[in-house]
Amino acid sequence: MKITVTTHEEQARKDREYWRSRTPEERLSHVEDLRIEAGKFLHDEYPSRLRRVIIVTRRIPC
Repeated sequence: MKITVTTHEEQARKDREYWRSRTPEERLSHVEDLRIEAGKFLHDEYPSRLRRVIIVTRRIPC
């Protein structure tokens, strides 16, 4: 097992790079997985679907 020491900023940058490398379908699939997982803890307020899209932006290639 390898342990790496990093900062919050570095981890956030790596997370953004990872998710930007995924397709929109993969990202949306992960959001759905998180919604289902949240339902296990929210019991009465289980979200049956995504309620709304907050903001949609076009990704500018870097």
